[in-house]
Amino acid sequence: MNIILTTLNSKYIHSNLALRVLRAYCRNKYPYIRIMEFTINDPLDHIISSLAAEKPQLLGFSCYIWNIRPTLDIISTIKKILPDCKILLGGPEVSYDGEELLYNNHLIDYIIKGEGEQTFYELLNSLTQGKDLEHVNGLIWRNEVRIVTNQPRKLIELDSVPFAYEEGLSGLKNKIIYYETSRGCPYRCQYCLSSTTGKVRFLTMDRVKQELAWFVRSGVSQVKLVDRTFNCNAERAKEIFRYLISLGGSTNFHFEMAGDLIDKEMLDVLKTAPVGLFQFEIGVQSTRDSTLSLIERKTNINKIREAVLNLIELDNIHIHLDLIAGLPDEDIYSMAQSVNHVLQMRPHRLQLGFLKLLKGSGLREKAEDYNYQYTDYPPYEVLCNHVLSFEELDLLKRIEKLIEIYYNSHRFEKSVAYLIDINNGDA
Repeated sequence: MNIILTTLNSKYIHSNLALRVLRAYCRNKYPYIRIMEFTINDPLDHIISSLAAEKPQLLGFSCYIWNIRPTLDIISTIKKILPDCKILLGGPEVSYDGEELLYNNHLIDYIIKGEGEQTFYELLNSLTQGKDLEHVNGLIWRNEVRIVTNQPRKLIELDSVPFAYEEGLSGLKNKIIYYETSRGCPYRCQYCLSSTTGKVRFLTMDRVKQELAWFVRSGVSQVKLVDRTFNCNAERAKEIFRYLISLGGSTNFHFEMAGDLIDKEMLDVLKTAPVGLFQFEIGVQSTRDSTLSLIERKTNINKIREAVLNLIELDNIHIHLDLIAGLPDEDIYSMAQSVNHVLQMRPHRLQLGFLKLLKGSGLREKAEDYNYQYTDYPPYEVLCNHVLSFEELDLLKRIEKLIEIYYNSHRFEKSVAYLIDINNGDA
């Protein structure tokens, strides 16, 4: 069976971990699975001709908010060229409303709901052996008369999933390498789909150390860990930090961190790291207490501030802080305060993002409670809510551009620092 897994990444430097994990999980029985990656900036006719030339019998797409619309366009054309090709979709953008997606798009044959490794493996077994699909948990599919949603799939034991890069780094030159040591998130932030993934599951420490060492030996320039809150288990995080420091090498490791969980002992470990080894992304999202309460984000802004200031003082770790515009109760004035508070921490980068009402998220379910208006099409970005008008959001987008130009570029560091100082901390 000719099987191709594909996706449209948002940028050329990105790569897709999910496709590589699926291939690794099925490698022993189906060693001929191929991966073809494109970007959303590639011409559709180039993508279609490249895929059609391979004449796949099963074509699987990894789907996200940034690529679902061109993905559906590609499918509609591919099916005209290869009408017998079976189409499989998976990923966060299709897991929540797979039945509706199949109903509205008759060219799609299968959708994997949730984690895909075991479901994909069993689907291949059923297709190659002519078995009934009703017993493939986690699969949504169509038979001759109706759309069928099978039983949900139980969460997988992480150590049963092989290392995604066992076959090497072919096709990944000059690209970011993604890696996970855990799945799930202990928090319940209502704007995030990770709040619906259940308890946190970890790879065993011996395996994590072995695979991290492989990246360093291979000379990978950057590994971006996709663990939702890497330091939710603080002792485990410290052990991994110590190990990476002991390895040396030139690889940069990017972590998503909870700032208020960074304690003195962790700081003592981190201060021994060489410059450029670690890069931290810390989600502040808002500094308004009522907003944090409404989105069920349990965090301590004062502890975040203290941790960030200490990390900046160490001067060996790149610090990236995030804010989200459009959250409940965050009006234009409190948003300005959040921006000012974060800039006072002097991070190396501030990202001002805009709320996306993701399918299955708590805020999307409660959209009417906050008078949310958002785009009907991906990425479902907020247009206005109960305290923020469209015009005010538009102003914030212009402010975001100014932050990119004047703050994140680092070309005006002294000028920005001076302006903040003379305005008593207000940017």
